[in-house]
Parts: sequence; C-alpha cells; structure tokens
Amino acid sequence: MNQTEKDQILNRTKKHVEQTCFLIRDSIAAVKTSVARKKENFKTLGGEERVVFAKLLHFEEQRAAELEHLKGSPYFVKCDVTIDGEQKTWFFGKFGYKESDIFSWVTPAASIRFEQPGAFTYKHLDDAVTFGQLNAKEQYMIVDGNILFLAVESEDHPRELVYQEHFSTRKTGFVLPEIVAQMERAQDQVIRAHPKGPFVISGPAGSGKTTLALHRIAYLVQSPETTEIFPPESIIVFVQDQRTKDYFSHILPELGITNVTITTFSEWAIKILDLRDVMFVDRHVESEPEQDAFERAKLKVLQTLAPSKAQAQKRVFGTLEGLYANSFTSDQMTLFQKQSHEQVLDRYDLTVLLSLAHASDGQLSIVKDYYIELKNGKLKKKTGPLSVGYTLVLMDEFQNYLPEQLQLIKSCKREDQQSMMYVGDIAQQVRFGTLRDWSQINEQIPDDRSVSLTKVYRNTKEILTFIASLGYDVEIPPEVKQGAEVVQLKTASVDEEVAYIRKTRDRLENHQTIGVLAKQQGYLTPFEQAFSDDPQVRVFEIKEAQGVEFDVVCLVGVDADTFIDLKKDQEKTRILRNLLYIALTRAMSELHILGKEPLAPMQN
Repeated sequence: MNQTEKDQILNRTKKHVEQTCFLIRDSIAAVKTSVARKKENFKTLGGEERVVFAKLLHFEEQRAAELEHLKGSPYFVKCDVTIDGEQKTWFFGKFGYKESDIFSWVTPAASIRFEQPGAFTYKHLDDAVTFGQLNAKEQYMIVDGNILFLAVESEDHPRELVYQEHFSTRKTGFVLPEIVAQMERAQDQVIRAHPKGPFVISGPAGSGKTTLALHRIAYLVQSPETTEIFPPESIIVFVQDQRTKDYFSHILPELGITNVTITTFSEWAIKILDLRDVMFVDRHVESEPEQDAFERAKLKVLQTLAPSKAQAQKRVFGTLEGLYANSFTSDQMTLFQKQSHEQVLDRYDLTVLLSLAHASDGQLSIVKDYYIELKNGKLKKKTGPLSVGYTLVLMDEFQNYLPEQLQLIKSCKREDQQSMMYVGDIAQQVRFGTLRDWSQINEQIPDDRSVSLTKVYRNTKEILTFIASLGYDVEIPPEVKQGAEVVQLKTASVDEEVAYIRKTRDRLENHQTIGVLAKQQGYLTPFEQAFSDDPQVRVFEIKEAQGVEFDVVCLVGVDADTFIDLKKDQEKTRILRNLLYIALTRAMSELHILGKEPLAPMQN
C-alpha cells in the first residue's frame, strides 16, 4: 500500500469519525432534554406511576452517560462482513449506538474483532451460532475525536499500519501499537473466560497485562450474562501505591465503570481494623541491614502465628508488642517502641492484626452505617460491623503480597461468587516473604485460566546489551531499535546528579519523559524537590516503578555494593537482583547510571 492509498483511508476515516461524533452529540442533547422534561413531570406523579417513571428516568440518565463516553471515541474496530450473502459493516465501541451501526464490545458479535480475515463463527446468548466471512478489518485509537492509530487488514492484504500519531508511553490507559498483536491473541481468552475462579495474567512491564485485566472487569460488569453477578460496588482492586490508584481511578470510568473500590492493602487494612490516628510506613529505619532484620523478625512471627479469639486487639501496639517480645532482640524491641510512640504500622504489623481480627470473628468485618426497617415501616439508621465480601478481586502486582495477605483477601467471599484475578510477574519479587508458589495460598490455576504475555521490547539494543553484560538472561531480538550508549558516570554528590539530570532534561523533546530511580526512598528527597514542578521528570523508588516505563532513566545513588548483599543471603541477593533488573528495564531510549561506582556483573 503506497502513501496515497494510506492518505485516502485516513481521510475517509476522519470524515466518518467527525460525522459520527456530530450525531452522538446531537443524541446527547436530545436525551438530556428528555431527562429534564421527565424530572419536571416526575414531581407531579405518585404511587406506581412514580416508580415506573423513576426507572425510565434512570435508564435515560444512564444512556446519556454512555453517549458521553462515545462522543470523543465512538469506536475502535470496523469489520466488513458477509452473512447469508449480505454485506454489512459493523463498528464496535465501548457502548452501542445503533444509528451508526456501532455495537457494544460486550455483545457476542464483538468477538469477531479478534479474528483474522476469513471465515468466522460466534455464539449468541441462547447458544445459536452465526456463520460469516470477515472481509476486512480496521483498528483505531480515537481520542477526543482525533485518530491516533489506524491499521488495516483484509483477505487480500496482511495487517498494515496506516497512521500513528506519537503519544506518551507513560501510563495513559491506551493500548500501545507495539502490543496490539499480542493483546489480540490473549484478549478474548482473558475477557470471556468463565467468571468464577482464579485467573492469572502474568508478564513484564509493557506487555499489556494491566490493560487486559481492566477490560475483563469492564466486560464482567457490562456483559448481559454477568452484569447481575458482578455489580461494581462488589468489586475491589488492590494496587501498590497512590500513583497506580490514580491511574486505575481514571481508566475504569473511561471504560464505563464506576463505584469499583480501588485501594492499597494498607488503606484497606486500616479501614477494616478501624484504626484512627495511625499511619502506614513502608520502612522504619534508614539502615538497610537493620531494616531487613526487623522485617524478617516480624515475618517469622506472622508465619508462626496461631491466632485465637482470646487475643485482644483494642490496644493495637500492646497486642503487637506481646506477640513480638519473644522474637525480637532488645534493639529491635527498642525500634518497635519508637514505632509505637510515632503511631506507625507496616505491612507485617497490619497483616498480623488482620489475622487476629479474622480469628476473633471468623471473618473480616468493617464498621458501616446501615438501616433496619421498624414495625411501623420506617427506617432506622444504625452503625455497626458488617461482613466484608467481594464478587471480584483484582490483585495488581500480586508478587508483592505475602501469602498471608492473599489468604485474608481470599476469605472475603460474597457467597460463592468470588473470582480472583492476579496480575503481575512472579520474577519481579522485591520484598521478603512474598508469594513464590501458588500452593502457598491453596490456589490451583488451570492452563486455560493463565495467560503469560511476553516482553514487548521497546528498549534499545544498547540497553539490552548492557543488561545482558551484568549477567541477566536477556533476549536481544534482531529487529530491536538502535540507540545511545548506556552512560555510567561517577558523581561526587547529589547536587552533581541533579545538575546532570537537568542538563539531560533540557535536550529532550516536550513529550519525552525521564524517570529518576533510586533504591531507597530517602535518597530521592532532593530530586523530588528539584523537579516537583516538571511534569516530564518523575521520581520513583525502584519498587514503585514496576509497570512504568520512561524514555530516559537516570538510576542515581549507585555504589559498589548498592545491589550486592555482602552477607550472601540467597533471598536478599535475589531481591536485589530483581530490583536492579526492574530499574534498568524501565528505560526505553536512554539509560544513565550515576553514583560513586559503576555497576558490575552480579552473581546468580
């Protein structure tokens, strides 16, 4: 296909998008006018008529919200098909719009968008089967009425890119063109799998696993077969940090899903335990060896805990001190007493307290307001503990959770409906005691409920070659792009590193991003201050950078032993090796390593 033909396809598509968006905006105005009129009429009604009218009003308000989603992104696939000798053109989008032959992505027919041109079948809700021929297919990314990505394929021509506008590779909610092909192979299996039971989506950053998981949630909520089983308010998503929470909070509404709980484990635990004036901290002390020993001592208590109903939980720190007393050294007990004075808890503390709460009540409960009906028919508001239960749980970066945490979450079933989704990469464990094998949580994952996505290499050949030189088993595909050499620069101070990053940032284009990464959060404070007003520079502790990629990565504060455990502890060595791998693979175009000593090959 020559450029003239591509331009013709692009111009034709632009006109159709413009016309469709215009029609949808007209429909929005008409629906809103109808809603306003109904609200006025509603005031004059009573009895059963009022109930029926309320349902109609709710339907139209919901339809207006759906059309708002469509007005800037009306569809993402066009399929030219032949069924029973009749040629048809179908579009698929977030919601249906029959006026322009747009069907919702959860309809049975939408499964054909994953097919290659040729014969296809799809099954209806009543098990009837439709046979047809997919003649041609076009895939789009349309945002605010603008086409960012367009690819075409037909029975006569293989898939070909027609147009691609540059857009950020930071988390924005869009499927990047590089992973579209892999997504197509996995998406139907992931989205339409049986709703009950565990499902695992594994893969490294850039593979599309999070996007697949969010689309599965949207499908289960919106599909006619499952919408009653999975009301949004019965779904919970566990994320690692506030940044990821903000990202998920933005994306799910874009898929038409609201009222899903998105939380971190610490927020969830503190709420269930009804703890007030207590803060969560990831680490208590600056000394890494001291912190490691402190965490391992707590982990030992957790792993040997035999909670009973008799163990009080009202005095949180007193309860924990009693449990830790026999396992802590005197120095560790002093650390815990300081922690108690500051009213802070970590992930191990919260897991111990949740385990005690579960043993005490036989379940986890949360204090909420609720209403009871009195004999006279009136409702009375009460406050008390209600059982915690979910129909669908998504664990993002599951490899960062303790088996004990996952078991507690799994216990929060709503009747027999719970479906667990695990998203992450078990090879990227960066904490002590986290999940290493599914048997630790009594989970059996059938082959058809596990999808493993491979890395889509957006790193340069130079970056991959450097990573391999450090002793990692890295595939370097022949088609990988060329780039700048990896820089290892000796720096004498944080100020020198900040100045170097400023200089690097000044030569970048406006759409390019820099990720400043360090092993310890405390080292990053000067960088957070220096670049607080610069949206192109993002500052992360390495553990927080899982799932994020940048055009340029500056790994700062590197010493000769930053990623080496001098005591040669196997678990610590593995964690440090994983941490460094995560840091290095966040870089797509350039990698800069700044510190007192360069990185050297690591021991396996």
